Amino acid sequence: MKTQTLEYNKETGQITICEYDEGFLVSSNNITTAVMTLALEKLYDDYDLDIGDEVVITKKKSLEKVTKLQVKK
Repeated sequence: MKTQTLEYNKETGQITICEYDEGFLVSSNNITTAVMTLALEKLYDDYDLDIGDEVVITKKKSLEKVTKLQVKK
């Protein structure tokens, strides 16, 4: 069974899409820059912010342990 995961590695600071087949890693693609750029663009659009506007981000306790999302095909 093939499984795809979206993973964040705290040691390297990378966000990756990984594909596993029968539990073995088949591929891993670093998407950190793309994810961060899209997230910032969406944040600025959602709050109708202009270039130069500042945003303060506070981490929720419920997100403390989340480092991997899994999607089975």
